[in-house]
Amino acid sequence: MTTGGPGYSVQLTMFRFFKLAKRLDDLEETVERLEKSLKNLEIEWSETYDKFRLLNMRVAKRVQRLDADSSHEEPQSAEGEENSPLGTTAPMFSTLSPRLRKIQEQILARRRGQVQQGGE
Repeated sequence: MTTGGPGYSVQLTMFRFFKLAKRLDDLEETVERLEKSLKNLEIEWSETYDKFRLLNMRVAKRVQRLDADSSHEEPQSAEGEENSPLGTTAPMFSTLSPRLRKIQEQILARRRGQVQQGGE
C-alpha cells in the first residue's frame, strides 16, 4: 500500500511549513506583548521610584528642620520646664519637640482654667 506519490510529500512539507509559520507568528506576538509589558513595568517602576525618592527627601528635610528647631529651643525650654505645670516627667510629652511640648502645655493650662471656671 503506497501513500500517495511524489505530491504527497510536498503536501506534508507545505502543511508543516504553514504550521511552523503559524507557531512562529504566535511566538513573535507573544514576545512583542511581553516586551510591551516589560517596558510598561519599567516605566511604572521608574515613576514609583521617583515618588519614593521625592518623599524620602521631604522627610529628610523635615527631620533636619525639626532637629535644627529643637536644638535652638532646648536651652530656652530647659528654663521653662521648671515652671511647667506638667513637670519634666510627663511621659506623653516625651516624643514632642520642645516647641510642641510648650504649645501642648499652654493648651492644657487653658483647658484646666475653663474647667475651674465652669466648675465654680
